[in-house]
Amino acid sequence: MRVGNHVITLALIVQLTGASTAAEGVLLGLLPGVGFFAAIQLPNYTFESRSLKIYVINVGYPVVTFTTIGLLLTVWQ
Repeated sequence: MRVGNHVITLALIVQLTGASTAAEGVLLGLLPGVGFFAAIQLPNYTFESRSLKIYVINVGYPVVTFTTIGLLLTVWQ
């Protein structure tokens, strides 16, 4: 996962929305993590009959990464 492009995009979203609290940062980071990565991977895991545990492990990394980035960007403005 190339985090650099994602960080720049998320920084623009934080700036455009005016998010300034930690809770807003977590929400702004959680939305693309769940909305993009988790949603895109779900049909693949369902079709391939992979276990839910593997799905959560593989999708958890980008979700946690985006949530952390959103938190850091709003707190360190």
